[in-house]
Amino acid sequence: GILKQALVGYVQGATNTIDVNYDAVTMGANAYIDFYSISESKKLTIQGRALPFDTGDLVPLGYKALIEGDFTIAIDHADGFFDTQAVYLEDKTTGKITDLRKENYTFKTAIGTFTDRFVLRYTSKTLGTDDFENISDGILVSVKNKIVRISSSKETINDVIIYNVLGQEIFNKKKINSTEFQISNLQTGNQVLLLKINLQNGHSTSKKIITD
Repeated sequence: GILKQALVGYVQGATNTIDVNYDAVTMGANAYIDFYSISESKKLTIQGRALPFDTGDLVPLGYKALIEGDFTIAIDHADGFFDTQAVYLEDKTTGKITDLRKENYTFKTAIGTFTDRFVLRYTSKTLGTDDFENISDGILVSVKNKIVRISSSKETINDVIIYNVLGQEIFNKKKINSTEFQISNLQTGNQVLLLKINLQNGHSTSKKIITD
């Protein structure tokens, strides 16, 4: 059979952007298939991501198929907190979310490069456009009528960075210095976005939203 592996790990010192010490770009050496995670439009065979781990993190996955047919995505090996952490694969084409700790995911593909079909995630919940998310550090994020609202009940918000599912930065606001922040001019259409929120105490968290 044809095998292509990719590694995603959460490492002290890594960030959710490109790090030369933790990330490796795929060489595309397999003659039939290339499979990778994506960060800032880079196709990575190894990707280190930031600690502390956030279950709201989303990791876009992409692949290139030089033959059509059935392929299977599975966990080959997990260690550390991933011995118990749930890991889900979202297929945006079919809308299916699969618990990879319980079963592999087999899908059909045509020949081509596909960078926006799969997302690696750590919760099976999908959010509607009016949903709120509570997280442990007291941050609330909501989207309604094309307005994104962020509220922190404990710490001052320093920076907000927004990425699309390809890892491309589409919004960056620094020196907010407030416990509340509102974004009303995002021209994104209906899609999943990842917010990275940096707090004044040095902590950061990532949250997913769906824009309308």
